[in-house]
Amino acid sequence: MEPLEFIRCTPADLDVLRDVSISTFSRAFETQNNPEDFAAYLRKAFGRNQLETEFRHPDMHFYFVRSEGDLVGYFKLNTGNAQTELREPKGMELERIYVLAGFQGRGMGARMLDWICGHARSAGKTYLWLGVWEHNPRAIAFYERQGFVTFGKHPYDIGNDRQWDWLMRLDLPASKGMAPDRGPASDNTT
Repeated sequence: MEPLEFIRCTPADLDVLRDVSISTFSRAFETQNNPEDFAAYLRKAFGRNQLETEFRHPDMHFYFVRSEGDLVGYFKLNTGNAQTELREPKGMELERIYVLAGFQGRGMGARMLDWICGHARSAGKTYLWLGVWEHNPRAIAFYERQGFVTFGKHPYDIGNDRQWDWLMRLDLPASKGMAPDRGPASDNTT
């Protein structure tokens, strides 16, 4: 199993983050949405000004995941008032998590989630939560296999199209001195 590196993004990573955000989101959802609504969403969610604003927020953090120098995925974590719902001090929101196409089916998502859970525990969080589109059965099944349970739903607008995300939660057991990732990995966060 190849080692993974988890690297917190900096403003210098903005262009790469923007490109990977657009490409992964488009690959996952573009064909299932109205083209005009989808284009409007991409401009809003992944525009340079929006991402710069998110980088400046003290409770929003993006991470790249690399394996042997290759970018294999990324994710975004929100705490405090940066969370889109709940905003409880003991919770952490996993707002985005994507594995690039060439690395899917190799257990990267589960390994990324393991690291995220360990990171959340280290930050004193007792649960991790996320929103997943109700019409994304593959992702829902993945999160259920990881132990997430559905506790509600919230609206998610793609342009003028109101869609619904299921809210899912994973209670985090207290750390027992285990590394955040089951596999070999380094945490090169700053």
